[in-house]
Amino acid sequence: MAGAASVLLGATVALWLAFGPPQDWEGGMRWLRHGLALGSLGVIVLAARLIFPATREDTADTAPG
Repeated sequence: MAGAASVLLGATVALWLAFGPPQDWEGGMRWLRHGLALGSLGVIVLAARLIFPATREDTADTAPG
């Protein structure tokens, strides 16, 4: 549940940054916009880890050969 909410939050912020008012931000505010974009990407990645956790049984100990 927390993973799905985090994906929605990250996607919402990313879409707002792409299509919303921050297009006019210049100077130092431009760096804030880039930071928010990277932060929303990080939230989406962490949410994917919450939704699909990797377990030790999922990973192979040896390379296929």
